[in-house]
Amino acid sequence: MTALLGVAVLVGSPGAWSQELDHTGGTIGPIAVISTRGTGGTAYVATPPKPRPAPRPSAHRPSPHQSPPRKPASRKPGSPPAAPSAPHPGAGEGPVFPVAGPHSFGGPENRFGAGRPGHVHQGQDVLAAEGLPVLAPLAGTIIATGYQAAGAGWYAAEHTAGALDFFFAHCQAGSLAVKEGQAVAAGTQICKVGMTGDATGPHLHFEVWLGGWRAKGGYPIDPLPYLEAWERGSSG
Repeated sequence: MTALLGVAVLVGSPGAWSQELDHTGGTIGPIAVISTRGTGGTAYVATPPKPRPAPRPSAHRPSPHQSPPRKPASRKPGSPPAAPSAPHPGAGEGPVFPVAGPHSFGGPENRFGAGRPGHVHQGQDVLAAEGLPVLAPLAGTIIATGYQAAGAGWYAAEHTAGALDFFFAHCQAGSLAVKEGQAVAAGTQICKVGMTGDATGPHLHFEVWLGGWRAKGGYPIDPLPYLEAWERGSSG
């Protein structure tokens, strides 16, 4: 066998096969006889390897740079997320209706769950004259106050000793009478009825939450049964 330009040359008949040598002395790939010349030797040229088809991606195998999708938690359709049970609307000592004065509950558009652009109504509107006192229905602690120009306007949120959190929105400007961290008794004034934020008339937007107001795992429930029970208690 004679070495020719880094190629192992096998003198013999056309069609013979050998291996090309790399600089380390190993082999790179097959070479094939392509012509016989008059010198008495046979020239060999490396045969390019056949292209190997790329493996087809599996539809069931995630990309190495992506996490597999998380499976949703198993839960029966329509069942609420885990949270404390709501107390009876009349439970507790001396619950107070949150608006001190004449009021109404409006129509279907004021109800919990009514459609809104991009979301649903999470509370019950209590329509009343601007400036009427807004009161804490139950004893608790104020957990938030603030202002939201395109939504709630001036607002406050209360955490009660039970399973409920309350949210009061659209308060009259300058009427907030509580601050974050303050303990309040049932009947403590929170603010006054107003129409700040996204409101077309004076009213209290009132929400009731289980599991914590805006907390992970918390969610709003229909306030109307509570409001009606407190209304009956106040009039009785």
